[in-house]
Amino acid sequence: MGLSIIFKAVELLHIKGYLFMKKTRGRDKPLPRFKALKASMSLVIIMAILASAGTLTIVYSYVSDAPDSNPWLLHSSFSSRVYDRYGNEIAALYGEQKRLEIPLEDVPLHVQNAFIAVEDERFYEHIGIDFLAIARAFLANFRQRSWTEQGGSTITQQLIKNAYLTREKTLNRKVKEVWLALKMEREFSKSEILEMYLNQIYFAHGAYGVEVAANSYFQKKAGELTIAEAALLAGIPRSPNFYSPFVNFEAALQRQALVLKKMNELGFISQEQLKEAMEQEIILADPPTREYPFPYFIDYALHNELVGILSGLPQFGSRKEVYEAIYNMGLKIYTTMDAGIQSVMENTLSDESLYPQNQRVDMALLKQLLDSGNYDHYPEEALAEDGIPQPQVAAVAADPATGEVLALVGGREYGKDNQDLRYLSPRQPGSAIKPIVTYAPALEENLVTPGYIVDDAPFHRGDWAPENFGRRFLGLVTVRESLAKSLNVPAVKVFAQLGPRLGLEYAKRMGLTTIHPDDYNLAATLGGLTRGVTAWDMAQSYAVLANEGIKVNLHTIKRIEDRNGKVLYEHRRKPEAVLSPQTAYLVSDMLKDVVLRGTASGLKAGRPLAAKTGTTSDNRDAYLITYTPEIVVSFWMGHDIQRMGRIPGGSRDTIPFMNIILPQILEAFPPSDFTMPTGLIGPVNICRKSGLRPGPSCPEEDIVAEIFPAEQVPQDTCNLHVSLRICRSSGLLVGNYCPPGEVERRIFLYRPPFERTDERWRGEPGRGPEDAALLPPWEYCWQHTWWRRYRFW
Repeated sequence: MGLSIIFKAVELLHIKGYLFMKKTRGRDKPLPRFKALKASMSLVIIMAILASAGTLTIVYSYVSDAPDSNPWLLHSSFSSRVYDRYGNEIAALYGEQKRLEIPLEDVPLHVQNAFIAVEDERFYEHIGIDFLAIARAFLANFRQRSWTEQGGSTITQQLIKNAYLTREKTLNRKVKEVWLALKMEREFSKSEILEMYLNQIYFAHGAYGVEVAANSYFQKKAGELTIAEAALLAGIPRSPNFYSPFVNFEAALQRQALVLKKMNELGFISQEQLKEAMEQEIILADPPTREYPFPYFIDYALHNELVGILSGLPQFGSRKEVYEAIYNMGLKIYTTMDAGIQSVMENTLSDESLYPQNQRVDMALLKQLLDSGNYDHYPEEALAEDGIPQPQVAAVAADPATGEVLALVGGREYGKDNQDLRYLSPRQPGSAIKPIVTYAPALEENLVTPGYIVDDAPFHRGDWAPENFGRRFLGLVTVRESLAKSLNVPAVKVFAQLGPRLGLEYAKRMGLTTIHPDDYNLAATLGGLTRGVTAWDMAQSYAVLANEGIKVNLHTIKRIEDRNGKVLYEHRRKPEAVLSPQTAYLVSDMLKDVVLRGTASGLKAGRPLAAKTGTTSDNRDAYLITYTPEIVVSFWMGHDIQRMGRIPGGSRDTIPFMNIILPQILEAFPPSDFTMPTGLIGPVNICRKSGLRPGPSCPEEDIVAEIFPAEQVPQDTCNLHVSLRICRSSGLLVGNYCPPGEVERRIFLYRPPFERTDERWRGEPGRGPEDAALLPPWEYCWQHTWWRRYRFW
């Protein structure tokens, strides 16, 4: 278009010149004065046309490559918000820009007027550009001999510049800015433009938009700002990093005063309001940080779950687009977190007085030292006052019925160098694995019952000879007693009867994800796993027991919406029956005995509670998993580098933590117990040495009440306890010549044969089951015979 105008002008000039020459050809006299003037005017007009055409050409070239008007860009880069299970906002996520979009009706009029007064006082009058402001800027630039120092930009122009254009100060960008501003004023109302502007402007410290600025500087919502506070905020965008009150408080107050006076001049506030605002003391919040609360929970929810969910949605084509959405699209992320429970667990796990020992370690230096030497304790030079505390902990709390994770703690003292989500770090579980890989599967396969008898006597496979924790063998015990006392040998024998492959397959179905091909051996039931287990997986597995055998996958994300409230994702539970309700109940009922009289007897919850402890060799790791029908809590304690330290009391050192956590968590739930399903019968009295109905010779202390599947209730009477006549003097069976006064009846136990320990066991050789002392004598009394009796006479 511009070139065609130029060609037309040149053609016209050529014609005029030709006619002029033709008329004067052959004349000797000069042209009259008015004809010369006419020719001069023609030349001026032609030059003006040429200049205009050139300007239009330049302007056209600038405008032609201006970006298209894209409404999405005017609302881009808004912070996503994270909510707890009750819909309370707990964090705002942002990349380099933190934004929270609010509608204009939520911004008080005095806040709107503060920005209009200082940035664009004729906002409601101009068409996108303010010619008076441009003239003022032109004169200022002329005096400074620069055409780019001041621009007289309107609010509309500033919005265009922020959304579409670069920050460069050139004529090219300014032309595009004016063009797009005029176009925007035709497409949007003044209210829409002002709303977008107030949600876009920058206030320093990563804060974009008036809502975030109000929160960052005053810990308020925009709707709660006073006139004085609004004026201070309105003064910041001119030069955010200079006028930030966190950086230059006095300059910010001077700028605030200018804004207030301008508001008064324009009639936005009265003289009295001006005086009151000038006298109001400005009280700032603490400078904002990029940290968010509950990082151990939010880090998992975002990076381990949210990313995977969004990656599966068709609108996000790459991982980069997923993270862009998380930090810049204003998503609403509704989590399963209970902020109260999360706070209780974080505060408790941060209490140094609960730890058996406290050391602070420079982990980076320690790793360097370990590369050059072999240490089994912390070298003195690795200890540092500002180091990472050891031992560390991890905890997971979840609702077993819904799979909703209520709290996650990955350690203590979260920080730049201490962000490990330790509930995802595999560590050896010790005896805490027994109900998962052994007893629950064996019950499910009808191989054992809680009253089933296992011989806690020396046992070996080749050179492998397991021992109990106290180096004792108790002899014949029920499965219930074995589990309550966390006996190793009975667990190994039941696991051998079940078969490692079947037991570990059940464990995987219940939730263990770290099973290794090398784990299919008898040591697995004692926690001897190649990789170990995670606190997360232990919570998942025990949740199956708490939820009547139904597995519901643990999760932290309930729902995701875009910033307009459209649901992008909603969690759908997919329950899976892994165990029968009868098996789940029987295991839970046995684990209640762990609390009442077993290895977790120090737990105090004031209600029925199931639990299992686990301590590894040399007390390197300690686990405690507790649960009720409403909640399951998995807890681990150990050192980040396992061989560097021990937990002196093993799993007993975890109990003080749980005694603080559980009562506070459970106070929200009425006391309840596990409900016995149909198909079970109990209590049924049995002999705890034979597993059969009590006989006349069974001692009272050996008669216990037990629960059985209906088809497995014992019918026979105990045949192991016997009452025999014994000579008091010899302790042997009564002979024919024992005096009546030396004869008494004693109860004995016909227990099965057993072997005694040798060099394959760690403890002293020659040990056998303790109840072997109850075996009856096989000899008759030799002290009282006929010849001794005759000699006496």
